This record gives sequence, structure tokens and C-alpha cells, in this order.
Amino acid sequence: MAMDGRESAYSLVSEPSPWWLRGLAIIMALLVMMMALGAVSGILAPMFVDRFVPDDWEEIEPYPEDGTEEDIANWTEGKEFWDVMVDYMDGMMGVVEFSALHSGLLAILGLFCIPVLWKGERELGIKLVGAWIGINLLGGIVMMWMISKVGFYPQFDFGPEAGGTEIPEFINTFSAIASGAQIVICNGILLAILVLVASKSKPETSFDI
Repeated sequence: MAMDGRESAYSLVSEPSPWWLRGLAIIMALLVMMMALGAVSGILAPMFVDRFVPDDWEEIEPYPEDGTEEDIANWTEGKEFWDVMVDYMDGMMGVVEFSALHSGLLAILGLFCIPVLWKGERELGIKLVGAWIGINLLGGIVMMWMISKVGFYPQFDFGPEAGGTEIPEFINTFSAIASGAQIVICNGILLAILVLVASKSKPETSFDI
């Protein structure tokens, strides 16, 4: 095949369907909405906790000045549980703030991906989505590490009759495994979709001999 007196090494066989890239744009739009909601909830959650969750157990249950020993024992037990819960929530606030920042960044990057993919700018769109998946994976790993430092569940001591701290420890171990699997599976699915779209949206060419 000759063009302007020169031979081309390749010739276009067929144009791929634009809906591969547009379909990916729709997926990114859904992910952007999810991340935007995550960012908003991450911003509002600490405000809600500061406003409505008291730090002191006495604000919820006044100390029984004239109560029986059983009343005082029940109050003390409730206070111990509440103090553990408050310490846990304080530790989780850093995770929530990071989650809001992470989700906000992904929402913004996703907004750039959508029009690029919809217009059929394949190379740039694939790179942007690849970067999005990379940031999502890295942020998920960092968030999991932060949660593991605090714990996936408050370290309540249920006493020797109820197994002490065995239940919280089991929940923390199970949650860590489940969270790690979720990060791998979710990002693996997204990467598989990206590879599929990259393959299906690539123009087919052949050598002219």
C-alpha cells in the first residue's frame, strides 16, 4: 500500500468499538461517586463523633452515689468498656482522615479519567486509569497498616468466663485477613478490566508485504 509515494509498514484492519473505552468511563464514573461519598463521610464522621459522642462515661451514666455495690460494680464495668471504646475511636480518627484524603484524591483523578476515556483518547486514558488503580492499591495497603496499629475491633476484655480478649483478637485477625484479600481481589478485578479494555480498544493492524 503506497501513500504519497512511500510504503507504509502497517495498514489499519478495523477500528475497535468506542464503547470499550466508554464502558470503562462509566465504570470510573461509578467509582468516582463511591469515592466522593467516602470522602464526604470521612470528613463528617469526626465532626459527628466530636459533637454527639461524649468522652466521659458519667455524661451517659451518672455515678451511683447512693447505689449498692452491685450498682457501682456495673457502673465501673460500663465505664471501663466506654473508656476502651473512646480510646479506640480516637485512634481511628487518623484512619478516617486518611481515608477521606485518599478517597478525595481518587475522586479527583477519576474525574480526569472520565472525559478522556469517553472521547476515545486511549493511551492517556489507559495510563490515567492505571495510575488510579495504583493509588487505590497503595492507599488501601497504607490504610490497612494504620488500622492494624489501632485494631480492627476494640480490645475489650470480656472476663475469664467469656474468653477474655480472645474474641477481639480473633476478630482482629480475621478482619486483617479479609481486608488484605479484599484489597487484592478488588484491585485485581480492576486491573483485569483495564487489561481487557486496553486489548479490545487497540486498533488492529497488519503488515503489508
